[in-house]
Amino acid sequence: MRRFLIAVAAFLVAAGFTAPSFAQLSTPRLSPDEAFVRDLSSGGLFEIQAAYIALQKTDNEDVKQFAKKMVEDHGAADAKLKDTLSKANIKAPQVTIDERRMQELDYLKVADRDFDRQYIQQQREAHRDTVKLLENYIQRGGNEQLKQFATNLLPTIKQHLEMADTLRPKESARR
Repeated sequence: MRRFLIAVAAFLVAAGFTAPSFAQLSTPRLSPDEAFVRDLSSGGLFEIQAAYIALQKTDNEDVKQFAKKMVEDHGAADAKLKDTLSKANIKAPQVTIDERRMQELDYLKVADRDFDRQYIQQQREAHRDTVKLLENYIQRGGNEQLKQFATNLLPTIKQHLEMADTLRPKESARR
């Protein structure tokens, strides 16, 4: 029996048989336009969820106002993106938050005295990433309607980054 199993394994290797990974089975290849939309939507979803956590946890009025603006602006951007995708006849890819950002959300949920500092740092990084993503798509993107959307969204995201850069944690944050 053992020889038989070895022979079958050798045959499969010789025949070049390789099993596709689970990721290959479950994740279809995305076009560059779809990848841009997925990454942009994922970032927006992260920022909205982080903002909801901030609204629950912080006592810092500046952080609360920033979080409210994130919910409002990113929600509006998501609606405009869906409209743009419909007009451009591009199917919206499934959007999830990547593992790193999920860990950041999990940390925010349990953060106590350093909550404001963590939230502000995450927002600065997230908005820097989004600025780079938008600028890259504006320069290299293939769909004119998405390029126009990115061009229109870029000033808002830059404004968010400037706001995040001026935020300061306060000692009044919940412990």
